[in-house]
Amino acid sequence: MIVNKAGEEIVMGHSDVRKAVLAVFALGFLAMGACTEDTITSDARDPFNPPPDSVNGFLGYTDVAAGKTTCGNCHADQARDWGMTKHAGAWATLQASGHALPLCEGCHAISENGNALTEPAGINVLDSADAAGRAVYLDVQCESCHGPGAAHAANPQNTVPLASILADSGLGNGCGDCHEGTHHPFVEQWSNSAHGNVSSFASARSDCGQCHNGRVALLTQFGENANYLEKDDTGALDIVCAVCHDPHSHDLPAQLRAPLDEDSPRNLCVKCHSRRSVPAATTGGPHGAQGPLVLGENIGWWPDSLDWQDGLVPTHGDVDANPRLCATCHVEMFEVQDAGGDFLYQSVGHLFEAIPCVDSDGIPVGGHNCAVTEQRFTACLPCHISESVARNAYENFKAELSGYVEKIWNDVNANDTLDAGDTGLLVSIVAQEGGKILDVGDETFTVAEGILWNAQLAFTDDTPWFDRFYVRVSPNRVVRISAHATSGNGVHNPKFLRALMRASINEGAAHYGVPNPLPVNQRAIGPEVVRK
Repeated sequence: MIVNKAGEEIVMGHSDVRKAVLAVFALGFLAMGACTEDTITSDARDPFNPPPDSVNGFLGYTDVAAGKTTCGNCHADQARDWGMTKHAGAWATLQASGHALPLCEGCHAISENGNALTEPAGINVLDSADAAGRAVYLDVQCESCHGPGAAHAANPQNTVPLASILADSGLGNGCGDCHEGTHHPFVEQWSNSAHGNVSSFASARSDCGQCHNGRVALLTQFGENANYLEKDDTGALDIVCAVCHDPHSHDLPAQLRAPLDEDSPRNLCVKCHSRRSVPAATTGGPHGAQGPLVLGENIGWWPDSLDWQDGLVPTHGDVDANPRLCATCHVEMFEVQDAGGDFLYQSVGHLFEAIPCVDSDGIPVGGHNCAVTEQRFTACLPCHISESVARNAYENFKAELSGYVEKIWNDVNANDTLDAGDTGLLVSIVAQEGGKILDVGDETFTVAEGILWNAQLAFTDDTPWFDRFYVRVSPNRVVRISAHATSGNGVHNPKFLRALMRASINEGAAHYGVPNPLPVNQRAIGPEVVRK
């Protein structure tokens, strides 16, 4: 239907409709409102070159030399932003790589890759001798993700080519159609990461979806309300590529939606990894508190004896020493070569593991089922002079931190219950005060609960019982307590965690009058803190 400015329908025959559509494009309107002009001429020229792939209807560039897409005739803002992204120069990038093979072309030009088409299309159906036709489809244009645009141009209201934001749909559309393989294994690594499985942890609580449902995260974390193929689906969506990367944006490196180099809650990673960093009377342990711990902001329960003299920020959270913050360690990109020095694999860091396990070829693999000697520590360079130095520092502090945490509670009988069969400060406190002192379900917040919360903040792979356990708070009531691993085995803020553990143990022993399990030489909080 075509209307004039008054909103009145203009009745036209089939030939008139075609002329009207062509006229709209010929005028090159940059504002969508221009489509309501009253006057429509009958001598308008075609607004775009006839699609070289006429079967599928990809429009491509309307002006190849100027890099002007047909879609940009109406969607000017998106086209302008797209023109500043690497997608707009994808073909030139391929030619400059020294590896411009025919099999690569479909991902550096408009083709069936990235959209819902499953058979060869676009540049992949054009003969190599058709230079003019192929030129229309060079680069990763709008239609690479949104699909053919000819039907939409002819009838915008009835045909809306929405892009999929799935990373790996299994249907041939989505980012993973191109961002895959040994030289670009984004989707393979992502699918083996926690981000690729985060929706399985979503629950009925609405606030969980802000980080566990990509659809909700787009809206709540980034204010993104644009339309896409999966927007109205009801199931949870993993944290797919488009949650962190804006397909139309050029404002930040890698088309990210938020900065990596800002030491604040606006930081891309901290937006979600900062959900519960301080305790309240009725809350369990930390939940996604890695960001505040690294940045040293609003983290933990502070005993009265703890006064962090020089602030909380360690080297890892200092943007001057570590400009990329979380991404320095968790998104390391590197090339793996074989014994002869030939290319084998390009790791893109999308396992999001700081020290990933590697296979016999040195290729990172998902999970933590390997010895520390089989983990890669190159992300720690050049701040640490060698991998062995970084590994030793990691192992030594992890062991020290585990020792402090065990002195708060050691589940000796391995029954996931804090009881008389165990050792540690909290066991002594419960024996004296009763289990009610750790009842996180009531409205009273106790010193014992603060100590427990700090231990849940600091626990390591060697003290996993703090992740989920039980406390009998009365003869007829058992409370389940849980937390998310937060300390990164101590790496996220070593000096603060050391001081916090010592202060917590000292405070508990003094407050409840029970034996202090710390050796005398460890009871001083440390040079970074002073007693109030």
